[in-house]
Amino acid sequence: MNLIETRDLTRVFGKLRAVDSATLEVPAGTVLGLLGPNGAGKSTLLKLLAGHLRPTSGSISVLGAPAAGRAPELWRRIGYVAQERYLPGWMTAAECLRFTASFHQQWDSAKVERIMGRHDFPLQTHVRDLSRGHYVRLQIALALAHDPELILLDEPTSGLDPTGRHDLLELLIEEIGRRGCTVVLSSHMVEDIERMADTVAIMEGGRILTLGGVDAVKGTNSLEQTFLDYVNRRQE
Repeated sequence: MNLIETRDLTRVFGKLRAVDSATLEVPAGTVLGLLGPNGAGKSTLLKLLAGHLRPTSGSISVLGAPAAGRAPELWRRIGYVAQERYLPGWMTAAECLRFTASFHQQWDSAKVERIMGRHDFPLQTHVRDLSRGHYVRLQIALALAHDPELILLDEPTSGLDPTGRHDLLELLIEEIGRRGCTVVLSSHMVEDIERMADTVAIMEGGRILTLGGVDAVKGTNSLEQTFLDYVNRRQE
């Protein structure tokens, strides 16, 4: 069963084709890595999958339903971590957790503790004052605590130092591995994709240049060199 299907999916902003004729099939249980430079269209594609944007043209189906008119029950089956800050800054982290939990019948408090840390997370700090690392952990806890079937992660390690990136990826690998859910992870960091994904889509200029298993896409090169080769050929 494909949890995600798109056909010629396009989103236009003025003269910019942020996503250009993207066709995807993502089977259940897949960890798909969207690899591309900044401005490649990765964030726009994830917002389309999350239902935060509507397509200009083409079709999109997530969890068996079209993006338009998505029922509330389907929203509860998706966890979404955006790249930009969007949580209410005037709330404390603890208030944000309680507020979000009130919308879900299922809420795994033990998972929240594992993700945020049992002792050292500043729960009484306002969201606007959280460091980048703490803010991302809060987002991930909110996105995963209700055990969604589909998790959308938009550049979750962006802005973190190497130690923070390593720790966050290890945490994500552990939590996702507990349930074997379907994940779409966007990143411009090749290492992030190689560590988490079993399938990779290379994006540039709003288009999907290639899609396949990580080893098949790599061929005899490293994934980083393959990525650079695709982008360089696109720009020639």
